[in-house]
Amino acid sequence: MPNKRKGGAGAVHTVAPMIPLAIALLHTAVLPSTGGTTPNLSEVVPVACEEGVEDYLACHTEYPTGCSVNGKYDAYLNEFKNQVEWKDETVQGWLTDEKQIVKLEKQLPDGLAKANHGNFVEQLAGQGEGKIYGVVGYLYSVKTEGKESSNCQLEAGTDDENVDFHIYIGFDPDVADRIRNNKLTTTDKKTMNSKSMIVEMTPHYRGRFHPEWTFAALKQQLGKQVRVTGQLMVDNEHYQASQDCGLAGHTSACWRMTVWELHPVTAFEICEGGDCDENSTGWDPLAESASGDIGAPPPASRPDVGEVENQDGKPSEGS
Repeated sequence: MPNKRKGGAGAVHTVAPMIPLAIALLHTAVLPSTGGTTPNLSEVVPVACEEGVEDYLACHTEYPTGCSVNGKYDAYLNEFKNQVEWKDETVQGWLTDEKQIVKLEKQLPDGLAKANHGNFVEQLAGQGEGKIYGVVGYLYSVKTEGKESSNCQLEAGTDDENVDFHIYIGFDPDVADRIRNNKLTTTDKKTMNSKSMIVEMTPHYRGRFHPEWTFAALKQQLGKQVRVTGQLMVDNEHYQASQDCGLAGHTSACWRMTVWELHPVTAFEICEGGDCDENSTGWDPLAESASGDIGAPPPASRPDVGEVENQDGKPSEGS
C-alpha cells in the first residue's frame, strides 16, 4: 500500500504491488497511468453485468468501466473514477475555500450534461481534471453509497467493502465546531451539503492500498479539520439543477456545492491541533489519528451526523 509520510503535503507515495497481486491484475480494470491524459475513447464502452460479480475484486478485475444491468451509463466517467495510478502524483494545487470551488464550477464547458463526459476531455483536462489536487476543510458528513455502475451495482457488503464512501468537506469553522459539540442547528442540517465539496474513497483504491480506511474510522473524525488529496474530476452525472447548487438555475433540492470532486481520494489526514494549513506538519493519517480507532463506533451523542439532510429534509444522494 502507499507509504504515507506524516505531514507530507507534496506527493502521493506508492510502492509496487507484490508479484502475486501484479499477476492477478494483468487483466484488471486499472487504467494505465495517464497523468491526466485521456484513454482511447474507442475502447471505452458501457457493458451489461454478467452473472458472478460477487465483490469489488471481481468487479474491477473484469470491468474497466464497471457495469450495469442494462449496460447504460457514462463509461468514460466511470473509467476515470476507477483509476488508481498516475504518472505525475505530485499535488498540483490546493482548494481551501468556497471561492476557489465556485470559480472552477463557473469554468465548466457549455454543453456538459449528465452522460457526455467524453465529449469534453481536453477542456476539462485543461482545468486540472485527471491530476492530483488537494482540499483543506472540515469533515461535515459521510455516508456509504448504494448501488452504482462504477462498482458493478454491488451492495455494500458486510463491511461496506464494495461501495464508495461519500464524504462532504466544508469550509466553515463555526459549523465544524457545532458538529463536534453536537449543536447543529436545523438550518445547518438543511444547508451543509450545499456548502460542501464531495470527495470519494473508492473500494478499488481502499482495497488495494488502504484497508484501514473504514466508515467507522471516518465517522470518528466528524467536525475535524482535514487535508485530503485525490484525483480532481467532474462527476457530471450530477450536473443537474436538482443536485448541483453551483449550476445556474439550481432548485432548492440541490445537495452539493459543485460537480468537481476528488475521486478517488489518495490521502486523508486530520489536524489534531485544529488549526492547520496545507503546509503544516501537524497532520496525522486517518489510521493514526488519536481519536480514529479503527472499528470504533461513532460517538453516541452524534448518531445522525453522518447523513445530513438536504434542503428538502431528505437524506442526501450521491454517485
